Amino acid sequence: MAKICMTHGWHDDNKGDSAILMGTIDFLDQLIDAEQGRSDVSGAGVAKAEGHRIDILPIDDQVFATERGPFRHIRRRYRERVTVGQPLMPPMRDKLRFVTSLLGLGAKMMFGKQGRSGNDIIDAADLVVVKGGHIFHNGSFKKTLSSWLALIGYLAPVMLARKAGKRVLLLGHSFGPFKTPAQERFFLRTLSDCLVVSREEITHAMTQKADPKLPHALLGTDMAFAMAPRASDEHAAVKAPNGVASPYAVITLRDWWGLDQQAFAERVEVLSRSLLESRERLGIERLLVVPHVLGPTDIENDQRISQLVFDHLQKALATAGGEDLATRIELVQGDPSPDALVDLYRDAQFLVGTRFHSVIFALMSGTPVYALSYCGPKAPGIMRDFGLGDSVQDIENFDPARIVADIEQLVADKAFPALAEKVIAEKLAITADITRDFLRRAPGRAGVWGQRELKLNDAAFPAPVATATTAAPVNSAPADAAAADTMAADAPAGDNSATAAHDSEPVVRGA
Repeated sequence: MAKICMTHGWHDDNKGDSAILMGTIDFLDQLIDAEQGRSDVSGAGVAKAEGHRIDILPIDDQVFATERGPFRHIRRRYRERVTVGQPLMPPMRDKLRFVTSLLGLGAKMMFGKQGRSGNDIIDAADLVVVKGGHIFHNGSFKKTLSSWLALIGYLAPVMLARKAGKRVLLLGHSFGPFKTPAQERFFLRTLSDCLVVSREEITHAMTQKADPKLPHALLGTDMAFAMAPRASDEHAAVKAPNGVASPYAVITLRDWWGLDQQAFAERVEVLSRSLLESRERLGIERLLVVPHVLGPTDIENDQRISQLVFDHLQKALATAGGEDLATRIELVQGDPSPDALVDLYRDAQFLVGTRFHSVIFALMSGTPVYALSYCGPKAPGIMRDFGLGDSVQDIENFDPARIVADIEQLVADKAFPALAEKVIAEKLAITADITRDFLRRAPGRAGVWGQRELKLNDAAFPAPVATATTAAPVNSAPADAAAADTMAADAPAGDNSATAAHDSEPVVRGA
């Protein structure tokens, strides 16, 4: 059984980050099991491992700061296979501890092991994987010194893993913006012997312009696409009130630094009214406002902006003679798992997503989707991959009329679900081939893969003959729905997930 250290773990309140972890675990399980099962490597009769050991290192101890336990959905899914270590770096707001930790990192780099749990986990791992997403950026910092400190803090696990001679994978990332060109160069040079898989073209172009160009930098996809969704009935009452199916669309909202909430609510009001007035053409009866992310920080809590916009919609529609429209808008509440959200979005007629991973969950389900972009290249880049480059607008100045017109076309395009499935399968196959090739070819120490120790190099793993487009999709294996409802074993010290409240039933608030 391989020991995999996954760094930069974030709280399960963020359903997208949770899905990225799940997708990466499912992806690596299948990839490693496939390698282990090869007769030319493992020999006949070697049984596949029942998944691989995962040690998660949180990005900082901020993830423990909410009343709901971090990694609770991860633990339900993977049970005793997952442990959570102490973070390598404290949050930057704790300046003294942060600087002290940076000095400790310098000592580690110069003199070797210092005995901290995060360092030990990296040292003991067969493979270090940096959780994907939009982690590496510091362009919003006002002071250059603070931006340098943040960048080094983000890179600390990567630098420690390289010092320990580990193979390091960065799967499904978006980078930038950086405060200065020098910081961008430093960042890219730090990744020079890692596998860097970008999830969209804009980030990939940055890696190709690096000086020197990164030798293992290729274009793949967001790792949430690799999550094998499990059956869920968490939203049964939402999808079919009183047991009667009622077609719906979904809109996900988020706050953002500097966002004019009142102006945003007014634009969403115009959009919602237009969508519901076009409901016969769009095939819907209701519009669900879904808080996709619940924290862990205030700016990350979609419940607040969703409640604010919902209240505004109820008042505005009712006072303008739109009482019937007001009753058709509902606010969905609760703590759904990523599996439950995928299930909810799959049955929607379409989704307007501000939250980036609500867009990805819809694409996974073949649901027509329109994106409101709020940070960096991730939404425009991913949508472009699916031929939806025109179905993106900025969160702060979107045109509701244009969205409604585009959605009518998207809903009418009956070929879209099959196209989305094809694009995802191809991108996952390419990502699998990239990762497999890197693990076969990269120099480094031997790792324990399955029941024998194997050297991951050309001699042990000959290059594959099949092309990227012929590889099987990584997320095609059936999932055990019962396992998703099983709580994990007792949590280690510092992780309160085992004592956290179970997922609450979703609650729908209508007018």
